[in-house]
Amino acid sequence: MNRNVLDKGWVELQEFMGSDQVILGEAKTCTEKEARNPFGLMLFMLKHGHNVCFEHAVFRFKFRAPIFVARQHMRHRIGTFTERSGRKCGFGDFYVPDGMSTLSKAIYCSRMTDCLHGYQTMVGDGMKREQARGVLGTAFYTEYTWTVNLWSLFNWLNKRREKGAQWEHRQYADAVLDILNSMFEFEMVMKAYANVE
Repeated sequence: MNRNVLDKGWVELQEFMGSDQVILGEAKTCTEKEARNPFGLMLFMLKHGHNVCFEHAVFRFKFRAPIFVARQHMRHRIGTFTERSGRKCGFGDFYVPDGMSTLSKAIYCSRMTDCLHGYQTMVGDGMKREQARGVLGTAFYTEYTWTVNLWSLFNWLNKRREKGAQWEHRQYADAVLDILNSMFEFEMVMKAYANVE
């Protein structure tokens, strides 16, 4: 399951473990009671911070995003990240924001292309990639994998979907939420989350 994001980015759900039933099963472990109203129990747990049951659902996502989005994402320090090595793989595409004037877009693309050409020329001349990449900006695309439990994922969604969050990062959070909303296995959880946020 994947969604395109920005001009050349994407997010893909690679795998997940858990479901509504797993979360409700863990709630039963905690309380030794069957939920007469499973949706109400989910809503109660979310509203009152009973997070442990949600931590038994785990996701692995793959992202293709500008470096500045990846750095903001990794600052949350939740989950496990693996990033493509710029030292081993190099760089290619860069992000071009919408809404620029024709002049600004021309200057922006020209500067980014010059940086990329300079990088490629220096690497071709024998300079190490890890040194040559110093001329590149954070708008170049990178790829990374993120493994995270559902409670931590909700934490990230709440912070990165706020109006004050950077627009580009918000697009990735919206894409992840769209993927989660399309998963039948988490329909009850997502409805409860929508009632809390």
